Amino acid sequence: MSTVLLPLNVKRLNALEKRQSSFIEEAVVLAIKRQTNLVISISCDEIKAHLDCIDAIWEQIQALLGAIYVIQLNTSYRLDRPLFNCNVVFADVCGYSVYLEPYIQTVCVSSENINDVQSSQWETYLLTNDSQTELEDDTDHMKPLVFQRNTGPIEPLIFNRVAVGGTFDHLHAGHKILLTMTALLAKQSMVVGVTDDCMLLKKKHRDLIASTQQRMENVKAYLQLVKRSITYDVVPIKDPFGPTVTDQNIDALVVSKETLKGGDLVNSERERRKYHPLKLRIIDVISSDNASIQGKDLTDLKISSSWIREYIAKNKIDNKE
Repeated sequence: MSTVLLPLNVKRLNALEKRQSSFIEEAVVLAIKRQTNLVISISCDEIKAHLDCIDAIWEQIQALLGAIYVIQLNTSYRLDRPLFNCNVVFADVCGYSVYLEPYIQTVCVSSENINDVQSSQWETYLLTNDSQTELEDDTDHMKPLVFQRNTGPIEPLIFNRVAVGGTFDHLHAGHKILLTMTALLAKQSMVVGVTDDCMLLKKKHRDLIASTQQRMENVKAYLQLVKRSITYDVVPIKDPFGPTVTDQNIDALVVSKETLKGGDLVNSERERRKYHPLKLRIIDVISSDNASIQGKDLTDLKISSSWIREYIAKNKIDNKE
């Protein structure tokens, strides 16, 4: 499907320019009107400086990622398009030039970078929500991110192989943050456990859940957008552990706050098998019990596969996944 691209150069991970928030909203509106997807490509000098150990800026990246998705979701819901597809990638990490991807049809540009992205390959769209930010006071110019808990490591570590698991039905912002943060941590490889169909028989609207194979393919396709420099093992799992208790080469496990206890159980089982424990890294955004991001109550964001299935069922939308 043709895609609108919005490149953003973020100066500091813990702050987002006001006009860049407006750019995100405008790009979402444009893509929805044109019935296309949206890719937001983030570049940042802080990320470049920590490519050898993303773990050192774990909190800042996931806070920024969560804030961007909240802006996108708010705009999508306002336009009554909750299933709108938007992907956020990090240009310094993804391992390819997003500009050269064949699906890019339109690139959104601001007045300051229009000369940098002119090409006959795609259409350029001049963002209208631009402003003379160099005249603004820095306090007004930057919009601070809200991040309330400290889940980062005391001593940043490098992980060669990182694991994550989930159902990954109807990939939404929460899934994308989980998969993205795991891929960013992994130096060499990543293993993804996808819950098998046999474990989902009691789910509501079971008929709207894609097959295990299709969900695995969706995860693989998404990860190719996120980071192409590492290898991915995407496997079905029929128990709560999957490869985390059989693969001795895994270094770390990424969990959400809701699945943290599951991570502890994994390490208990690994200890029983005399394997080294996995370092746990916690996703602390886009979560049902997290207070807010950018002042927005996340319970209003309707980010869950069950909500999406309910929405599809009520609106009689074709389940194409």
